Amino acid sequence: MTCPACAREIPNGIASCPACGFAIPRAKLVDVDSFPATVDLPSQSDNLGFASFRHFSTVVSGFVPGAKIGDRYRIVSLLGKGGMGEVYRADDLRLGQTVALKFLPERTETKNVLTRFHQEVRLAREVSHPSVCRVFDIGEANGRPFICMEYIDGENLASLLNRIGRLPAEKALDIARDLLAGIAAIHQHGFVHRDLKPANIMLDGRGKVRITDFGLAVLAGAQGERAGTPAYMAPEQMAGQEVTPRTDMYAVGLVLYEVFTGKSAFDAGVIKKARKGGPVPPSQIIEGVDPTVERMIL
Repeated sequence: MTCPACAREIPNGIASCPACGFAIPRAKLVDVDSFPATVDLPSQSDNLGFASFRHFSTVVSGFVPGAKIGDRYRIVSLLGKGGMGEVYRADDLRLGQTVALKFLPERTETKNVLTRFHQEVRLAREVSHPSVCRVFDIGEANGRPFICMEYIDGENLASLLNRIGRLPAEKALDIARDLLAGIAAIHQHGFVHRDLKPANIMLDGRGKVRITDFGLAVLAGAQGERAGTPAYMAPEQMAGQEVTPRTDMYAVGLVLYEVFTGKSAFDAGVIKKARKGGPVPPSQIIEGVDPTVERMIL
């Protein structure tokens, strides 16, 4: 079977994906043509990358296509649904633009969830960079808070790598440059993303990188909370210790390892263990790896 979050092939009968930590849902997504009126989608925040799903024209959640949010937005389709809410494609009627709206789940009353939702907007709005998804505003509809953000009509890196394997060296370098520039912009504003992984890295229609999902972002130096995706967490992050820009760079190294080799740096057996000794050098997996690139990744 295939993991709905990262699109990797996984064994049948397991509770979570060994590659990204996603909790395997009871029902898998299907093609639009055979999509039912309702569906039991996964209940996990990792499933909220808003271009990780097919575009659904069928009614599947709280807002139907054509529904108006206030006098400004009109719902086009559901893009994704998870434990932290739903993401819709919508038309901004006032500005004549397509946007993405990320809603918290109905009846959300947990103060910590609302605080994190507002923090996501506050931190994301500070960064203005071509490689970072733009977040515009926060609003409320029917008692449900939502974030209005840039709609990216493209594919996430997890899906692309699963579909074609490793990328050509020249394209991989382009992605590395874009990703590192976006991360630098985030770190210059004093915070850490904490959830960098292929599923949260979009490639837009021009093939340019857009870093998405700031739901776990915190100010550098924060500690005391173990949060993230296990397969891409740095050791200090796993231990709930202080996170710094180096924490994100650890995840960047894991992502670029996959981009250049088409394989994960660590197998499922070591995800939750101390990663001693480092991964197999990329040059031992594929031929012709630039030594400078290999040093950068390792």
